[in-house]
Amino acid sequence: MPTLALPKFTFSDRARVVGIQLLTGRITGDFDDGQCDGPNRVVRRPGAHLEMTLREWTERYQREIVFTNVRYRGVSTWKNVLDLWVLQEISWETDVECVIEIGVRYGGTSLWLSDTLRNFRGPTGSVISIDLEAPAIQWPANVTFICGDSMAESVVEEARSLSRGRRTMVIADGDHAAAHVLQEMKQYAPLVSTGCYFVVEDGIVDVMHWKEYTPGPMVAAEQFVTENDEFVIDRTREKFLLTYSPRGFLKRIRPSGQTA
Repeated sequence: MPTLALPKFTFSDRARVVGIQLLTGRITGDFDDGQCDGPNRVVRRPGAHLEMTLREWTERYQREIVFTNVRYRGVSTWKNVLDLWVLQEISWETDVECVIEIGVRYGGTSLWLSDTLRNFRGPTGSVISIDLEAPAIQWPANVTFICGDSMAESVVEEARSLSRGRRTMVIADGDHAAAHVLQEMKQYAPLVSTGCYFVVEDGIVDVMHWKEYTPGPMVAAEQFVTENDEFVIDRTREKFLLTYSPRGFLKRIRPSGQTA
C-alpha cells in the first residue's frame, strides 16, 4: 500500500451522509488518537465524528491511522480493519486452505492470515507471501515466503506448486498501477479455486481520485471481468461501505477454462 499525498477535503462529494462542521478549516472530532499538537491539531467536540462523510473518514484513516496505528501482534498492518473482517468471513465460508498474499510490507497481514487459517483449518491452513524484500519478522511455520517479483514466471510457478490441490484465495496488494494489477490478475487467476476469491486491494485510490496512483486496482478489476467470465465482482462483500477494495472482491464462479 503506497503512502498517499491527500487532497484537501471536498464537501460536495456524493458520498456525503450528513453535514460537517468546520473550525478554521479543520475537521472537528472527539478522537482519542494523539493528534493534538501542531498546525493540524484536531479540535475535539463530543459526537463530531458522526458528522463526517465517508470520504472524510477515509481521508482521516489514510492520513492518521493506517500507516502507524494498525498493528497485529505488534507488527504494522497496512489494512482497513473492516476489510480484514470480511477476509476472515470469506476464508471460513469458502473453506480456504491456502492464501497467496502478493505484497507483504512489514508482515502484519501475513501473521494475521497465518493465525486465521491455522484457527480455521488447523495444520492444513497455510499462507504463501510474495514480495521483493522480506520483512523483519519471524515467519510462522505455516507461512512460505517467496522473495521475488510477483510477475516473474518462476515466482508464479512456485506459488502454483505450493497451492496445487488446495482451496486457494489470492490477495493482491503489491504494485497498484492498473496495467500491473491486470497482468497480475491474469497470471494468478488460474490458481484461485472455484467458489473462492481473488481480492484486489486498494482500489480506494480510484474512488478517492488520488491522481498520482490512478488508474489503479479498481480499474484493473473492472477490466479483468470484461475479459474473463469465470469471475464476477461480488459487491455484497462491501457491506460495511468503508472498504479499501471497492469492486475488488472477485469470486470465481466456474473452473478455469470452462465455458459458460
